[in-house]
This record gives sequence, C-alpha cells and structure tokens, in this order.
Amino acid sequence: MRKISSKSDDNNKDGQVQNNYWIWLIAYVGIGLVTSFIFPFPISLVVALLIFILLNAVRTDIALRRQGVGGIKGLYKSMSSSFGGARFGYSPIRFYCMNCGHEHRKDICPNCGSKAVRVG
Repeated sequence: MRKISSKSDDNNKDGQVQNNYWIWLIAYVGIGLVTSFIFPFPISLVVALLIFILLNAVRTDIALRRQGVGGIKGLYKSMSSSFGGARFGYSPIRFYCMNCGHEHRKDICPNCGSKAVRVG
C-alpha cells in the first residue's frame, strides 16, 4: 500500500534539506579556518580551494548516485553517448523498409526506393 504524502512530510523533507545545507556550510567554514591556522596565507588559500573542489566533487557524486545516475562517471557516460561518435557508444538510427524489409541508414530505401520506412 502506498503512503499518501502529506503537508507535514513535505515540511519534514524541507527541514532535512535545510539542515543538510547548514551542516555543509559549517563543514566548509571549519575546513577554511583549520587550513588558515595550519598553513601560511598563500598556501592555505590554495589548499582550502583544492579541498573545497574535492568536497564538491564528492557531494555531487553522492547526489547523482542517490538520483540513480550512477555518480559523476555515469553522468559523463550518458553525456558522451548523447553527443554521438562511434567511440562513445553511439549507435546510429536504423531504418527498416516497409516494402522489402531491408535495413538501412537512409530515409529512402536504397533497395526498392520506397519512402515507407520505420525507425528501429
């Protein structure tokens, strides 16, 4: 039996998301403060930026895995297949003639010249 979503469930989810943002904000500020106390100025800025970039990559990967994309690797794999190219796993559109059944890659059948084709 499916549970019907109520207004309180929606508010609970919103509160959880907002708490999650506060946790990440505190983590970022804490990382920035720790790196600024450990390393001198120019090095601490570079180290903090690298840590922030890596942390954002991990957060993005976790979010994409929760959504069923398969992480960052899955996102790039799906993007590369949508742009085309044989090396990215792209398969061209195939047409099948409705008259003779010939499979081809043109909109007009090269076998019989019929324009009655179906895509498959």
